[in-house]
Amino acid sequence: MTGKRYILALLLVMALAVPGAAAIQGGTLQTDIRCDFPGELIEAGDTAVFDLAVTNRGETGTCLLNFWTFRGTDGWKIRFEAGDREVYRMLIPAGETKTVRLVAETSGHAAVGEYPLRVGIGEGTIWVYVQVTKTHEGEVGTLEATVVDKEGNVVKGADVGLYDGSTRVEGMLTTAEGKVSIGAPMGTYTVNVAKPGYRSWKKEGVEVRIGRTTNLGIVPLEKENFFAEIRVKSPSRMAAIGTNPQYEMTLKNAGRNDDTYALSVEGLPEQWYARFKESRDATEEVSEIYIPAGEEKPLYLDLIPPYSVDVGEYNFTAVIDSSARQYEENLTLRLRGSYTMRTYVKSYRHEINRGDTLTFDMTVSNAGVGGALTRIGINMSAPEGWRANVDPASVASLEPGERATVRVTVVPPADIVAGEYKVVALVKSDQAEGEDEFRIVVKEQSYVAILGLLVMVGVAAGLWYMFRRYGRR
Repeated sequence: MTGKRYILALLLVMALAVPGAAAIQGGTLQTDIRCDFPGELIEAGDTAVFDLAVTNRGETGTCLLNFWTFRGTDGWKIRFEAGDREVYRMLIPAGETKTVRLVAETSGHAAVGEYPLRVGIGEGTIWVYVQVTKTHEGEVGTLEATVVDKEGNVVKGADVGLYDGSTRVEGMLTTAEGKVSIGAPMGTYTVNVAKPGYRSWKKEGVEVRIGRTTNLGIVPLEKENFFAEIRVKSPSRMAAIGTNPQYEMTLKNAGRNDDTYALSVEGLPEQWYARFKESRDATEEVSEIYIPAGEEKPLYLDLIPPYSVDVGEYNFTAVIDSSARQYEENLTLRLRGSYTMRTYVKSYRHEINRGDTLTFDMTVSNAGVGGALTRIGINMSAPEGWRANVDPASVASLEPGERATVRVTVVPPADIVAGEYKVVALVKSDQAEGEDEFRIVVKEQSYVAILGLLVMVGVAAGLWYMFRRYGRR
């Protein structure tokens, strides 16, 4: 008897479980499907929504929600929704009608045309249609955002990057208004917002659709407790040997707390000296500086090379230590020679007689520091009809402190009128040029004066003779 009861109980359980199993497996239900608006007009990239009313003409049961797509729907995202949830089965009591929504997110590159979708729920089927009126083929989607700090101040220069896994796809820096507008291919990305001095912000699953704008709205960044910003006006400079170049920089405390910064320079060559100052012309050197949170102060770094320094490029590092970290700014100095060319003669005024030739020595020297004068050429500029030349007329090179002597010859024309004339020496090298001016006084020949004297003596003698002979009569 006990065995019979057990078998009967087992059969009862099995009988009760069969309808349930059929429902779970999505057995066939006698259903009708109705859609009041089975065709929708949209642009490519938009979403079409169809409200489906499903009536159960048979017994209570559950059924699968099915759809079939056809040509040109690659990249579409199609799903069933009930409220704000995505579903794939529905329970319909006998004789009742329940609604479910079919959502079709189209691709932005879908071509213009009609796309049929077939829906099957239970035994009922229905066709719905998506008519694409405009394609966005070849376009990109747009991601927009505005980055601010916790106080609501815009954050300029924050890097907004779109990542597919670990690969950066697109990105840009925020504008002075804290905004970005980034064009990107269709896809789902992780957006990362970062700026030195702030804690990074990240959001996953951000969808970008072709021809559409995804706006992240306000993105808040939180400042770090300790952080500094260093701006160097000209990190690479050129200066002449013999000068002390100066670098101008600004140190800003961009953290949330006040801080004190230690200042130093690393990588200086031997016998070089460096000093930080708080103003351009200050004589007092500073080794550390206190800056309240949010404020900034100017700094001036003087470099003092030794007198014997060579022409070339020198690299060193300004180091700023704070409570939390160390900051480094690489600086470059290119030293060039100072090119100064000078000429010298013993006298800049000469006197000659008409018909004579003038010769004198002229010295050319390199009075600069650190650089040679090369291809030095000397030309004379004289009045018309004069001849002026230099021997030698060129000098290959002069190292700093070296000099060369040349011979200048000046020949006035034979018929020149006595007077004062100007002759100019033009000296030019690859690095510098200059000129020197000479005055030349041309006098009459000395025998003319003697002849005049003889005439005067003759006249005087004649007068004396006439007086002696005829004077007493």
